Amino acid sequence: MINLLEPPAERDLPPARAARMRARLRREMAAPVRPRRARRFALAGVATVAVAAVAAVPLLRPAEAPDTVAMGPGELNRPLSREVAACLNGYPDGPMFRDGARFPVTDDDLAVAVHHERRTTAVFLTEEGYLACERTEGLLPGDEPTGGFSIQEWNGTRDWLPGPVQLLMRTSTEIDSGAVDASGRVSPRVSRVELEHGDGGTTRARIVGGTFGLLSTTEVGPDAALVAYDARGTEIWRRPFFGAPGPSRCWADPAGNVVYPAVDTAPDPGGSPGVPDGDCLPAQAWNP
Repeated sequence: MINLLEPPAERDLPPARAARMRARLRREMAAPVRPRRARRFALAGVATVAVAAVAAVPLLRPAEAPDTVAMGPGELNRPLSREVAACLNGYPDGPMFRDGARFPVTDDDLAVAVHHERRTTAVFLTEEGYLACERTEGLLPGDEPTGGFSIQEWNGTRDWLPGPVQLLMRTSTEIDSGAVDASGRVSPRVSRVELEHGDGGTTRARIVGGTFGLLSTTEVGPDAALVAYDARGTEIWRRPFFGAPGPSRCWADPAGNVVYPAVDTAPDPGGSPGVPDGDCLPAQAWNP
């Protein structure tokens, strides 16, 4: 390896200039090579861009919607809009609806849509009744989706609730635990609805226009409960998430007409104390 280069022949250069050139060349050849500061900054910038690009890679396939609680059709993104439309596919002309309640339902009637992983639930509110849909995509390409519907005509109950909260739809990944979602209606008294996980954790619902939607991707336990609070933070309603589906007491409008008959015999956690058995509780107005 050549460590030192001799300068070219001096030829006609003045002696003093030739000496300066020789000295400069010797100094530069002997000096250690140091990295340039500008290049170090450039490499740092490239590394930062690379990390950001990796972090921005979506974890979901393009056809999937992220974990979402959409309150009404105006909040649907494109993937969730497709899922909601798929919920309505076949209604009301499918064989399963032939002998039950049927009324017109469109995408514009959507009140709440919840999506988590492969599962979508949606609740549609119309003047005639409500339709709740649960749909789960197949695990593998080509697998048929599974799901079901809950359809109920109002029959005079549209403007009334059986207490501060009416639960219209709830699903879970396990029978009495797992990731859960819930949708329903609330009275103007309700300022906040929360899901207590049963282990100290909570998930807060969204409330818009007299309806609520809730999604917990954190798994909850068998003791999970739905709780409603008024504007002062006072608890006004509580029900086990995995408990009985309907009120155990009847509820009547101000004229004394029973709008919600009792459907089970278990004590109703949402009932008011001091009301004798057999007497209906006052139904609460719903103002969307």
